[in-house]
Amino acid sequence: MLPTFKKLAAIAIFFVAIKVLVDSPHFKDVKSSIAHRNQASATSDTESLRQTAANKPPAAAQTSADRNFDVVVYGDEVPGICAAIWAKKTLGANGKVAVVRSNHESAALGGLLTRGGLAYIDLDKIPHWYRQPYAQCFKEFLDKANARESCLDPKRADQALRQMLSAAKVRVISNSTLTPHVVDKKIEYAEVKGSTLRIKANSFIDVTQDAELARKAGLSYYTGYESQNIKSKNETLAVSIVPRITGITMSEFRSIEDDILYNRPLVKKIKESITKSKDPASTKFWMRNFWSTIYQPYTDGYDIRSVAIGAAYHIDRNLPFSQNKGFFFDKGNVCVYNKNVLSWNGFLFKYQVDQIMKMEANGRKPTPEMIKEMSHLQHWLQKKSGKDVRVFIPDEIYIRQTLNVRDVVDPLTGQEIIKGGTAASKSIGSFSYDFDMRGGVKNLSARIPPLPVYNFGIESALASKVKNLAIVGRSSGYVGMAVSVGRIATVNIYQGQGVGVAAGLASKFGVPLNAITSAETKKTLETLTGKTTYLSGRDTSYGVDYKEVK
Repeated sequence: MLPTFKKLAAIAIFFVAIKVLVDSPHFKDVKSSIAHRNQASATSDTESLRQTAANKPPAAAQTSADRNFDVVVYGDEVPGICAAIWAKKTLGANGKVAVVRSNHESAALGGLLTRGGLAYIDLDKIPHWYRQPYAQCFKEFLDKANARESCLDPKRADQALRQMLSAAKVRVISNSTLTPHVVDKKIEYAEVKGSTLRIKANSFIDVTQDAELARKAGLSYYTGYESQNIKSKNETLAVSIVPRITGITMSEFRSIEDDILYNRPLVKKIKESITKSKDPASTKFWMRNFWSTIYQPYTDGYDIRSVAIGAAYHIDRNLPFSQNKGFFFDKGNVCVYNKNVLSWNGFLFKYQVDQIMKMEANGRKPTPEMIKEMSHLQHWLQKKSGKDVRVFIPDEIYIRQTLNVRDVVDPLTGQEIIKGGTAASKSIGSFSYDFDMRGGVKNLSARIPPLPVYNFGIESALASKVKNLAIVGRSSGYVGMAVSVGRIATVNIYQGQGVGVAAGLASKFGVPLNAITSAETKKTLETLTGKTTYLSGRDTSYGVDYKEVK
C-alpha cells in the first residue's frame, strides 16, 4: 500500500506544480505571445516573439548614477537618439545625457524605423541635403546602417543606433516609464513607474510618438486635423502595417502587375469598382497613372504608381474600393534588402483618432483585424505567384498622426510652409517633401498645396508652458496642413539634432531650454560640424491663394 500511496502523492504534486506554472505571470506572457503570433506566417521571427512576450517588463533596477543628468531624452525614436548624441557633443566629455525608454532592453532601438518596419525613408527633396550641418546625424545614421540609398534594414538600423550612442557615451535606460513632476513651469524630476527612482535633468526632450511626457506635464494639444478644421478633430491619416515579404521578387511583382493590366475583363471590373459611389474627381485621382508600371527611383527602392495590383486584390476579396473605413491596398513604396526581402508600405487601415490613441496606449501592437488581413494577403500572393510567399508582421504598426502639442513657443503652420517657412533669423535648416495625405482625411475642406520648400527652426518644438521641455517628432507644434509635412521622419531627425544642441546650450548657459533660439542653435551646429547652413525656403504658392489652409 505504501508504494501506491507514494505514487499517488507524486502524481498530485506534479499536477499542483503544473497548475502553479500555468498561473505564473511568465507563462501567461508566453501564452499571450503565442495567441498573438503572426497569423500571416508559420515562420514568425523568434526574436520578435521574445520581444512581444516581454512587452510589459518590470522597471529595471537602477542606481544613484541614473538620477541626475544634463539632458534626458524620453523615447527611442531616431530623432531622439540624434538629440541625445548632439546634446552630448555640445556639452563635451563631462556632459551627462541619457535616453530613457519604456521598452524592454532587448527591443530594437529606433521605434518607427525599426520596430515599426518603416524601411522606405522619405528623403529630403532639396539637392545635397547631406552637406548641411543639421543633417549630419541623419547622414551618419544612414551610413552606419549601410543604407544603399533610401531603404533601411531594421536590424542594421538598430545596430547603427547602438554604435552611435555607445561612441557618444550616451546612457540608455530601458524598462522605465516616466511621469513628470512640474513645479513653477519646470519639470523638477520624473518618476520611474514601479520604482522609487526619480530622474532629474536640466532639460527633457519628449520624442515619443504621441507626446506622452508632454501630455503628462499638462500641455494641451490638438487631435487629428482639428487645427485645420474642427470637424476633423477625430479624423486623421490611415494607419499601416509595413510587413516584410519573402519568397517573391520585384520582377515577379512586375509580372503580376502585367497579368492584371493585360486582362481586359479584370481591368473593366477594376474601373467599375473605382467609379462606383465616387465623384468624378476621385475617380480621376485613382485612375491617374493606372497604366504606369512599377518604377525604381532609388537603387534599393521602388514606387508602385498604379492601383492595379491593389484593386485586383480588392476585386478578389470582394472589398469596396474605399479609404473611408476598413482595409485598403494602396499604391506602395517597396524596399529591397537582404537577398530580395521586401518591405512594403502601402497596406492601409482606416480608423478615427480615438481608436488610434487606444492602439498607442496598447503599445502599437497589430490588431486581430490587421493580422487576419495580412493572412489573406499572404494567401493571395501565393496564389498569384505560385511561390511560397511569406508575410511577416512587425512588432509595431505605423501610425502617421494622432495629435499635436499646442503649447509651444512658436507653432509652424501650413500657411507658413507654403510661403517658405520660418524667417532666416529663426531657422536652423530647410526641408522639402510633399503634403503627404496617405489615406485622406474627412472634412478637411482644403486643397492640397504643391511641393513645399521651407525653413524650420526649433521654436515649434519648445514647450511654452514648461520651460525645460521640448517635443520632437510628429506630435510637435504643427498646425493646420503643416501636420502632413511635419510628420515626416527626416525633418524630425533634422530638428531632433538641433533641439539636442539647444538642450546642451541650455545646460551650459544655465538657462531654460525654451530660452534658446534657433539662431544660437544654428551657429553652434555650424561650429560643431565645420559646415555652413544654406537656407532654401521659398514661396511655392505660385500666385495661388491658399487662404483656406491654416
